[in-house]
Amino acid sequence: MNIVETVNNLVVHKAYASLGSTLNDELATIQKDGATDQTVVQMIINIATPIAVIAVVLLLVYGGFMMMSSKGDPDKLQEAKQVITNAIIGFVVILLCVAILLLISNTLGLDIYG
Repeated sequence: MNIVETVNNLVVHKAYASLGSTLNDELATIQKDGATDQTVVQMIINIATPIAVIAVVLLLVYGGFMMMSSKGDPDKLQEAKQVITNAIIGFVVILLCVAILLLISNTLGLDIYG
């Protein structure tokens, strides 16, 4: 085992440890031999969707906090509205990406959620 691989393993385990054991289980399944296209696509959806939902909730809370603490300053209020608007637009884009991915997978017969 070389030094680069050892450092990579340490960094990867520390980065994924904060995201929970479910993500580690999904990533371990991807690394196993015999992962098909269907399982990889399903794991991407299972990993990316909760992370996107958590990010949207955090951005909405942050935007709400910015709006509450703006004290009537129009620039800060506009910035808070922009954060909330961008969070909602990002969430819609994520939902559309998942919908398109599911449409393509059903068309190709991958049967992701069914």
